[in-house]
This record gives sequence, structure tokens and C-alpha cells, in this order.
Amino acid sequence: MKHNMGKIERVARLLLGIVLFVLGWLVLFGLETVIVTASASLTAGILLVIAGVALFVTALFSYCPVYAILNFNTCKACRLGETHSHMPV
Repeated sequence: MKHNMGKIERVARLLLGIVLFVLGWLVLFGLETVIVTASASLTAGILLVIAGVALFVTALFSYCPVYAILNFNTCKACRLGETHSHMPV
């Protein structure tokens, strides 16, 4: 799989993914919120967890499927054709 994500973006996605996942988990399982209804809280928690996991996984692989569809690349070394490794962060 070809990389299409730069290092700064990877780190940002990893951190944001962890934060969103934890926040979603807290909304689902115990954080008392000021959200109006329980169903809205459930929906918000699930969406936060899904977004966190998606950001984390795309960062782990340095590959964003949306970027691939849009032919977008934030990896400078990839655009220049240089050989490099994105693992580990």
C-alpha cells in the first residue's frame, strides 16, 4: 500500500484519534454530559469512537482512502519519489 500521509499529519491523527476514542468511550460508559437525551448521547459516543478509530488506523498505515480517491498526498518524500519508511511514528 502506497503512503499518502506526511509525518506531522500522522502524529496529529494519532493524537486526535486517541482523544476522540477516549471521549466517545467516556460518553458511552459513564461521563455525565449535558446532552439532552440518552439516544443523542449514545449516538454521539458511537460517532466519536468510530471517528477516533478511523483516524488512528489511517495514521498507523500512513494511508487515507479519501486522499487516494481525491489523488491527494501530504507526504513530501512520497511526492518526490524518495525511498523511506513511515514505521514507527
